Amino acid sequence: MTKPTFSPRPQRLALAVHAAMMALPMTATGVAIFAAPSAAHAQATAQAPAQAMHEFDIPAGPLSTALTRAAAQSGVPLTADAALTAGKTAPALKGRMTLREALAQLLAGSGLAAGTEGASIVIKAVPPAPGGAKEAVLPVVTVRAGADTDGSTASGYLVKSASVGALGEKSLKDTPYSIEVYSRELMENKQARSLADLTKADASISLQQDNIVTENNSLAIRGLGPDSATGQKIDGLNSRVRANDLPLEHLERVEILKGAGGFLYGFGAPGGTINYVLKRPTDEPVRSLSTQIMDSGLTLIHGDLGGRFGAQDAFGYRVNLVNEEGATYINDGKSRRHSGSLALDWRITPDLVWRADALVGEHVRKGGYWAVIPNADGAASNWTTATPLEPIDGSRRLAPTFTRYGSRHKTYGTDLAWQFASDWKLSLSHRISENGREFTQPAIFANTNGDYSLRYYDLATRFESRQSQGVISGKLSTGPVVHELVMGASHNVTQSFSGPYQASNLANAGNLGNPADAASPFPGFASYDDANEEFGFMRRRELFVSDTLHLGSDWDLIVGLRRGRLEVKDTAYNRTATTPTLAAVFRPTQGLSLYGSYVEALEEGATAPETAANAYEVFAPLKSKQYEVGAKAEGRNWSATAALFRLQRGLTYTTSDNVFTQDGEARYQGLEISGKFRLSPRWLVTASTMWLDATNQKTEGGALDGKRIQGVAREQTSVYGEYSVAGLPLTLTAGARYVGKRPVDADNQWHVGSVTLLDAGARYETKWGTKPVSLRLSIDNLTNKAYWVSQSESSNLQQGAPRTIKLGAQIEF
Repeated sequence: MTKPTFSPRPQRLALAVHAAMMALPMTATGVAIFAAPSAAHAQATAQAPAQAMHEFDIPAGPLSTALTRAAAQSGVPLTADAALTAGKTAPALKGRMTLREALAQLLAGSGLAAGTEGASIVIKAVPPAPGGAKEAVLPVVTVRAGADTDGSTASGYLVKSASVGALGEKSLKDTPYSIEVYSRELMENKQARSLADLTKADASISLQQDNIVTENNSLAIRGLGPDSATGQKIDGLNSRVRANDLPLEHLERVEILKGAGGFLYGFGAPGGTINYVLKRPTDEPVRSLSTQIMDSGLTLIHGDLGGRFGAQDAFGYRVNLVNEEGATYINDGKSRRHSGSLALDWRITPDLVWRADALVGEHVRKGGYWAVIPNADGAASNWTTATPLEPIDGSRRLAPTFTRYGSRHKTYGTDLAWQFASDWKLSLSHRISENGREFTQPAIFANTNGDYSLRYYDLATRFESRQSQGVISGKLSTGPVVHELVMGASHNVTQSFSGPYQASNLANAGNLGNPADAASPFPGFASYDDANEEFGFMRRRELFVSDTLHLGSDWDLIVGLRRGRLEVKDTAYNRTATTPTLAAVFRPTQGLSLYGSYVEALEEGATAPETAANAYEVFAPLKSKQYEVGAKAEGRNWSATAALFRLQRGLTYTTSDNVFTQDGEARYQGLEISGKFRLSPRWLVTASTMWLDATNQKTEGGALDGKRIQGVAREQTSVYGEYSVAGLPLTLTAGARYVGKRPVDADNQWHVGSVTLLDAGARYETKWGTKPVSLRLSIDNLTNKAYWVSQSESSNLQQGAPRTIKLGAQIEF
């Protein structure tokens, strides 16, 4: 990628004047003049008007308005007969490219092309046939929307930009943080039903349990789980979710920030941030129907419908409906889920867009459990960790058939975006979310022989979050320095509610070699609707400001501050704090960025567990500090990243006297390397590896100093590849993942072993009449390996999924 360039001050002043004239773009002769820079500037830009690189940010709308913006943002004059652009629309355009590339996308399908006349570029109708006088016409580039930037197969699933919290949409290559983006096409080709499926190729993400049997609460990023109250976002705003199980079918992409998010996202633990980006109306109609069946009999059907209507396509809609039910991969396991979403937008004017969305869903699973707790005698409620038993085949049901886990999601959002000047934008947004769980499941206490007992829990919890945010962003210059400014305010409330709670022990349940079924000790199931007793209330009021200083074309400096107050009801929490970020990006050559960043994060203090001598004691807030340096490189058909990081966070642990404390320090430091490579038109390879040193420091009496943190592997590596068969519309896929051994106790006496998992698959592209059809096959855990999934900072274990076969079909109509 070419190094960023910035216009000199006289040109910016001229463009400011031209932008003010945009309200009167029509001349008496019926010719639209989209920009008219000064004569001197026009003469300069005439030398190579289409070759220079520019930053474009143009919303979808009328073609005449889009061309006006292209002229203003490039500084190159464009003219056209007004009759040619009347009634035509242009797609949204964002990114760094030449004017030629920008015009190719804006004019695609319009029957128009761009030619040069003197110092101007003239938009004219494409001649119906060759002949006539020759004129200098820019080459017409056929561009499929986002073909090389939207995470498509052709691009190697590379996404070049993403939302970066308070900084807004940014080029990932020039962002001084580690962010991975998973595109819609990747989700479809991998037939991903959960984050566990989707993130397999990223070594920085932990091995996880999926959502099919029970809740997925084992996700960790660089060895740390996201903040339970604020670690998950929908379109950048908070959604308080108990587990990581939002339905992926309603998402356009998933963005994962690795490490502390302090300034970017506000108060929260430094275990990374997951941002779910909802599907939105598109300029081209969407008509898609897909189905999938698992070898166990679990069947899914999903419909996706979207488009635009009204004068100049001012109104847009997107509807997604999902239903799935059947048997899961564990013996006698059942699953049923359904969800629906609606997204609307209204282009009130080309510069003012209102959006609204709603997503609701529910998922009920039977036959699962909370965790296997390894102890010495298999007795219920013996929480003292001991040697873990050998891994158990993931298809074996360990819990009774009556057990049940339900989750429910409701979220509603709206935002208004106003481009009130060519370089300035105001955004107002609000989101309400409600998420709940119905939990009737056991903890399984087992020794190395497999002798086990059960402790049943029956409870329901419900979580609500409300966030309002206003942001102003724009550009200005001070001498040779160009500033990208962001100023905003946020108000975020999260509440937690519980219902009646029951627990019951079942001693000497048997042996896990042949688990026994049993009847429920409870008269019924806990319900979300009974979860009305508030047990948690947090309010976050925050102001934030940042300045990205472009110091010439090679250097960027980012300075950000977030000032906020964190209040927790019924506790002593009422703290105001400032969390800064400081970062620099250096581009020594085209396509390469080097960066360094410093981030602070503030999170609520821990609460002692019920098993500790000081059960339910609430501790003071924790501050974390993160240092990171890295490199990001991009070529025509490849990208690569490397990051060296260190995170220092307050440590929570239980002393030998069974007292829970957070007096120590947890230190996470490591190296991660990843790359996406389109080796040839037929070969695609992605690879990722992470070495992580996660240890305890400064513990009481030094008892745990230097000990590795429970549940976290030191090494993880993932490889994924695709091969397109010559002469056939057939693509073969394969993946491999290695996860090192993980300690299950604080003293590191016992571990669960390392594991290597293999996947395979294929997809076949064909047509039914004129309608594109994709047929997909996925085989996960090809060798049917038995393994344990561990949880960060815990001794809890869960069975890994067995070999699973999925067949899918998708038709576009």
